[in-house]
Amino acid sequence: MNLPEKIHSMLLPQPLKQGDLLGIVAPAGMLGDESLFHAGIRALTEMGFEAKFPRQLWPGAGYLADCDDNRAAELNSLFADPEVKGLVALRGGYGCLRILDKIDLENIASHPKLLVGFSDITVLQNYLYHKTGLVSLHGPTLTSLAGSSRETVEKFHASLLGQWTAPIYAETIAQLQGRGRVTAPLIGGNLASLITVLGTKYDSSWAGTILFLEDVNEPLYKVDRMLTQLAAAGKFSGLKGIILGDFSPQGSGANIDVLGYKQSVWNRIIELCPSNDIPVWANFPAGHCAHNITFPLGVLATMDCSGRTLTFA
Repeated sequence: MNLPEKIHSMLLPQPLKQGDLLGIVAPAGMLGDESLFHAGIRALTEMGFEAKFPRQLWPGAGYLADCDDNRAAELNSLFADPEVKGLVALRGGYGCLRILDKIDLENIASHPKLLVGFSDITVLQNYLYHKTGLVSLHGPTLTSLAGSSRETVEKFHASLLGQWTAPIYAETIAQLQGRGRVTAPLIGGNLASLITVLGTKYDSSWAGTILFLEDVNEPLYKVDRMLTQLAAAGKFSGLKGIILGDFSPQGSGANIDVLGYKQSVWNRIIELCPSNDIPVWANFPAGHCAHNITFPLGVLATMDCSGRTLTFA
């Protein structure tokens, strides 16, 4: 079923409590390393949550966790299940785009729950926000929890409990342009994933929002091409602010110019930015990195350039 094209009100799920049941949902990539799954379950258990997942885990369907119908049915079922109080994505990868038509939007609007994830999961999160107003959490997936920093795990836990309004401050943030304060809904996610909805019926306007973008392990020319495509599609027009998360090249070692890579990405963003008045931040601690700080997507956020802090209504 389809709801009206644009939902103007924010749909804020209830925060979780200690002992609540979390559903592990796999709308995208297959489970590759089962040890990461078990490590993630242990992390949730140590936080005081219980977890619901398939007894035989997910069968896999090539690079997907399961066939499209089963992945969509799992998502719809977990949102409808009264015992499940929140959802954590198994992993990213690819696959959310293939099931958007199969999602029961009325069911989700009637049973709003926090959905946590990043990477390809942001396709799903932004779609649900556009269609229902659902607020979600950009943060670690189950299989990335084991490799996350202590601060990342603590913020993940606190955010599930509803404690995500505390300002995020990081000395690593580079202010590329702008000053003062701006307040707008915060949307966005993984660059390579979000680019896939351009020109489709799943696309939506970004005007009047603060846009977050991150990506890693992409050649610099591909990042340039994706950013240029967004600009050519008018996606940067009307933005209130831009926040860049982790942008790192593939590989490591002395021959990898990480700083030069990041600087090239930042420079290209400034070149494509339609106004030099809006704030643009880079090096925000989120994305495909161990320090992937959880924050809400879909709520009003305030970028305070004087203090380099991001706060949420």
